[in-house]
Amino acid sequence: MDYLAHALWSIIIFHKTKKIKWAVLFGLLPDSLSWMIYMFYNLLFNGFQRGAPHLESIPDWVFTLYGLSHSIIICAIVFGIVYLILKKVPLYMYAWPVAIVMDIPTHSKEFLPTPFLWPFNVYFDGISWGNPWFMLVNYSLIGIGLVWVYKNLKKRKNSV
Repeated sequence: MDYLAHALWSIIIFHKTKKIKWAVLFGLLPDSLSWMIYMFYNLLFNGFQRGAPHLESIPDWVFTLYGLSHSIIICAIVFGIVYLILKKVPLYMYAWPVAIVMDIPTHSKEFLPTPFLWPFNVYFDGISWGNPWFMLVNYSLIGIGLVWVYKNLKKRKNSV
């Protein structure tokens, strides 16, 4: 799924959380820890480039970060460490595994399949989120979800 969609779905799903900004950050975490870092690296060393990069030109460390940040196994380990320290896992952190689960069916094996069981090479051949019909459906559902969130927040505000 694309970066903006992850942010918006995090708002929709976690809008009742007191720390919604943290939920959005955790929803963006998998892509931020790989592609956002690569984007800044690329800007620094190669300047601004239009269009998607060729996979062959992307350094291996980006794919390692992609695997780490999109792995349910790594996510579970981090949650376990957080639980040992805090004796709970904050609700907003669940936006991270939600983002991973959303990526599994929305990436095809042809282009950046989600390594959800990294370090094991297990992939699901989903539908590319870049397909125009998928984008239309996805953003239509996001629009409906945001209207629903707005109405719920307005209703809650009026009842207080």
